[in-house]
Amino acid sequence: MKLPPLSFVVLDTETTGFVPKANRVIEFAGVRIENGKIVSEYEQLFSIPTEIPQTIQVLTRIKQDALANKPTFEDVQETIENFIGPDTLIIGQNVGFDIRMLKGEGIDLSNHPWIDTSMIASLVYPELASFSLGYVSTVLKLKHEPVHRAMGDVNATLELLSKCWNRMLELPEELQDISKLIMSKSAPGYQMLFEALGEAKKKNQPKWMKISSPKVSAKVHVSPLAESIFKKPAEGSVTLVEEPLAPTTLQQLLDAAANDESTVHWIVVKNLEATLRRLTVPQGVRVLYPPNLLIDIEAATLFATQEIFTSDEATLALKLAWFEPENLREIRAHGEEYSVWNGKLACTNASENYTNQFKNLPTVILLDHKQFLGFLANPNHSAQCALDERSHIIIDDASMLEDTATKAYGWFSSIDYIRAGSEGNDSLMSFTDTLQIWIEKTRQEKDIYELHKEDLSKPEAKGLQERLSTVLESGDLSAPLLEQLLDLQKILDSEKCGGRIVWIEERQDGTQYMHSVPERISEILKENLYSKFATTLLIPHKSESTLTEILPKSQETTVLESSETELDHIPITFEEKSIESFLRKPLGDKTVILLPSRRLIEESFVKYTEELEQKGITLICQSLSGGLERMQAEFAAAPAPCVWILTPWTYEGVSLNPEMVDHLVLQSLPFDHPHNMTFAKRSNHYKNGFIDYGLPRLEHRLFRLLRTYCRHRTSDGGVTVLDKRLTEKRYGERVKSYLENFAQKKNEMPAPKKRNTKPKKTTKVISEDQLTLF
Repeated sequence: MKLPPLSFVVLDTETTGFVPKANRVIEFAGVRIENGKIVSEYEQLFSIPTEIPQTIQVLTRIKQDALANKPTFEDVQETIENFIGPDTLIIGQNVGFDIRMLKGEGIDLSNHPWIDTSMIASLVYPELASFSLGYVSTVLKLKHEPVHRAMGDVNATLELLSKCWNRMLELPEELQDISKLIMSKSAPGYQMLFEALGEAKKKNQPKWMKISSPKVSAKVHVSPLAESIFKKPAEGSVTLVEEPLAPTTLQQLLDAAANDESTVHWIVVKNLEATLRRLTVPQGVRVLYPPNLLIDIEAATLFATQEIFTSDEATLALKLAWFEPENLREIRAHGEEYSVWNGKLACTNASENYTNQFKNLPTVILLDHKQFLGFLANPNHSAQCALDERSHIIIDDASMLEDTATKAYGWFSSIDYIRAGSEGNDSLMSFTDTLQIWIEKTRQEKDIYELHKEDLSKPEAKGLQERLSTVLESGDLSAPLLEQLLDLQKILDSEKCGGRIVWIEERQDGTQYMHSVPERISEILKENLYSKFATTLLIPHKSESTLTEILPKSQETTVLESSETELDHIPITFEEKSIESFLRKPLGDKTVILLPSRRLIEESFVKYTEELEQKGITLICQSLSGGLERMQAEFAAAPAPCVWILTPWTYEGVSLNPEMVDHLVLQSLPFDHPHNMTFAKRSNHYKNGFIDYGLPRLEHRLFRLLRTYCRHRTSDGGVTVLDKRLTEKRYGERVKSYLENFAQKKNEMPAPKKRNTKPKKTTKVISEDQLTLF
């Protein structure tokens, strides 16, 4: 194992939670390295005066009785301090968390140089889908033992460091010099690591730095479905095309795109990034990236001239220098680098790098809902000159148009993005601190707090507006930061809250946001879209009468039904049982279970994880196994059988490789939460908000869930719905009938799949596609 020629300590902690002082350290482990060799090790459990939360006991496998008769942290604090030593370089996976937790216990390492191995891995392993220690241990075959414990994490981190170091040694002289220059402006730990590289021995760019070219497909014959979608309706009218369940519609549409100079087809998708990962884009189709994915050249120039970089700024600056990306998709941004990108580097609607996309447009264009709707409402947008009588607007996934239009016509401000953009600007940082204090005082510890005109008319809010005006007048703000602040200015303006829903939100990870969205959407869509352009909406099966929030009653429409194929039907069964049987005896290698709340997911995690592990079944749970990107990666890499539990809302955004999932279990009908701010307000506009608004949104979501599943299900993969309300509630018959539209008939059903009675002991081979971004 080759290591950097430095002296350092690799450490890890296990804790009862994420908040220093409020949560406690229950285990510490460390390894001291001198001259590339381990010279000492230390690990210790600690007794604490409180109970270990059940989720933590399962995550760490440290039970309450394991802490009996153990010393307190205070008892051995001096021993740990002596083990680490003064001014020692600290290395760890997400080590900032460990440093904060140790400070809460009385050991302040904040002045020590440090290195986060997850950030280094994101630099030199750009092909990986996640940088969680569990995932990289699996795909890089690291020694991660003992599992679940601090020393196991230390062992895996040390091996990860070694593998990263080996790749760093492959950098040629030019890239080494650039790296050392950038890191000389950054945190001392990163300076030390890159200075230790010594003289470059390689001359060519390493293979792992080469970005693969995007997939390009050849155009094929025009299918009947694509032909009907491409048929341009009259200006001012809307054609509704029933979209099949089979997830091939969009690829057919792109492949069949015709070069017809008389018509420019704007194909508008819900999520452009997910679409590009899933599909191949034929030659002649222009992808229009939203501004937040593109780099603002002037902002990047200003960024490069900074005299000092934070650690996250430095690693992001290095990725920009190494990979020279045209957009964010071409680098592996990680952790707080996203905040730096959005706060200092991303384009705005006025950025030249963004507006250049609209020059010399071809006849077929691919872009996302939010971007398209945003420039429809902006008469000064660069796209306006390209939107003319030749334009034919094709909206894919139109059942999501309400939600994406809500975002597009909303004002949004992230306190984290503003804070990241404030680095180095004392006046702006002071304003951000004041803003956060006002938010804390105003929201009264509520996760969601609706702001009313009287809240925004109080002296404290007025004072914030005045200070914000001063900040904006001072100039010298990066383009993405300016956009955040201008939205914040509109949100705080009490005169602009009429007809809008305004609120403060604190999410589970502690990030804070301010929102303002229109209370109604349909008339805005009619004014900006339907009345001006020929429009085709791709809608779920039998939903033309349930699109009231995006189609005004006065809007002229034509409905085209699509012909069904065998791919539009899947095995769907309705059962009244618990999820227990699907956990203990999964149907196939990979199973997805959808539960309606994080509380239920947490209960399942606590109840079943250890039992399933003993049977060789891997359980992945939302909120307890990292973010979506990490869960996708670990689910793909996990040996069979594996079960993934998450909410339906999160599942809609999942991207997995085809032929991966054997069964989908829907435990509960995924209604909108009645306390959701936007849903609750809009429901009030209907005579019967549940029947006329809530049920249609449920049906649309069920269609999207089934289609998501079809993208990665195995050929005989089926769906089981467990909700008793299908038989017990009056609306149940309607919902069940809707689902049966997509169910295979008995003569179409595949042979029953055998349940796993014994877990497989072989690990699936991980393909190159599974290693890379999904």
